[in-house]
Amino acid sequence: MSFLSAEFALFVALTCVIFHAAPAAWRACLLLVFSYLFYASWSLPHTLLLLATTAGVHMAALTVSRCRTERRKFALTSATIAALVALLAAFKWGGWLAGMLAAAGSRGSGTIAALLMIPLGISYYLFKTIGYLLDVYWEKVEAQRSFVSTALYVSFFPQIVSGPIQRAGDFFGQLHQLQNPEVAAASAGLRRILLGLVKKIVIADRLAVLVANVHADPAAFSPLELLLGAYCFALQLYFDFSGMTDIAIGIGSLFGVKGPENFNLPFSARNIQDFWRRWHMSLTSWLTDYLFIPLRMAFRGWGNAGLSAAILINMLAVGIWHGPKWTYAVFGALNGAFMVVSVFTLKKRNAFFKDRQKWDRWRVFFGPLVTFHLLVFTMIVFRAESLQQAFSYLSNLIPHGGTTGVAAWPLRWSLLGRSSGTLAAVLTLAAVIEFINWSSNQPEWRKRFFSLPRAVRWGLYYAGTILVILFSADTLNSIYAQF
Repeated sequence: MSFLSAEFALFVALTCVIFHAAPAAWRACLLLVFSYLFYASWSLPHTLLLLATTAGVHMAALTVSRCRTERRKFALTSATIAALVALLAAFKWGGWLAGMLAAAGSRGSGTIAALLMIPLGISYYLFKTIGYLLDVYWEKVEAQRSFVSTALYVSFFPQIVSGPIQRAGDFFGQLHQLQNPEVAAASAGLRRILLGLVKKIVIADRLAVLVANVHADPAAFSPLELLLGAYCFALQLYFDFSGMTDIAIGIGSLFGVKGPENFNLPFSARNIQDFWRRWHMSLTSWLTDYLFIPLRMAFRGWGNAGLSAAILINMLAVGIWHGPKWTYAVFGALNGAFMVVSVFTLKKRNAFFKDRQKWDRWRVFFGPLVTFHLLVFTMIVFRAESLQQAFSYLSNLIPHGGTTGVAAWPLRWSLLGRSSGTLAAVLTLAAVIEFINWSSNQPEWRKRFFSLPRAVRWGLYYAGTILVILFSADTLNSIYAQF
């Protein structure tokens, strides 16, 4: 049952009706049942795996909270986390291993691949369980005595497909709201769902056609077409993922659960570390708290070398979290290298511009511009199926006479799969959406919007709904659902 299907819309509507009609004491159990029904619609065996994993973590957390000695507490926490990481690695990289065995002629490779099909959302729910267990170990969160609370946290259906990764303490602190969800939150949730659908279906999926055509055969396109394809992929990835996050947060609001924000105008970031504070924030903040900070403490005796190592390992983890591909590892390593350089030059850059106020004004413009292009470069590697394909794309970005048989700077819209008018309309809508995202954090702009006549506001809602319906026939699966 896809997030973007009519069946899912009916499922959410039915869940809402039953949830709000039920007695308050039943709502958590009902939401848990519907979360498992949603997950079972994808795979029953993987649903049993989800249940078994949740039960194991629930018991481990309770046991850790009752341990009297630090040694036993540490040993149990470490063993459980090691098992969870091994489970994630088995499914994430088991298929890749089966492929390697198949290439080597192993007879059992097909069986291994079938057994290790990646369960839906396993990266997201295992990160939740690891974070929960560590928070119990560090005594930041009390171990939940109610299995329903733990299971609902792990399996909450709006978040299990592509996040965001909500922290245990934040989720458990909101469970009381299930008994009396606010009408205003539900109304805001519906608007958020519509915004997410427009981002995903109307913007991201329109850009996807151009991106797929260019990446299929980079040598057949001019440098300008490849550059346009690279820009469009960065926008596609952003509007695809942030759109799915908006949908997840919006659905959660219908039940009184406010999910964590995942994006904060990332392409306005002035440097690479600022970008990663604004992009996929639930993952990067999770890795910061549970990986980078422990590494930084462990390497604190190494000085700058230790800080560099912690940054590089953290960003490499961001890359390989996506899967067992060299392109993902190189993507993480490149971002780590850029971040190390940025961190160690930031003070000098600040001092340089402090004495040159006229230049500092231009920094507001050039900082995001340079950062964006560095990220576009790494996203070309991220999008490629192999390092060879990434190198082909990057090498063809540079005009070199006669090697491709393509003139240096034409834009052939028929080959790109999108007309100039269509692309202009999509990019204009993207700019409008980004202005909406910015203004939603500005109280005066929010007040202006809600002071508009009701007919105007509802006209915008209807326009967005019509666009979604018109383009929903050829929508694509979310990019991040595969992770």
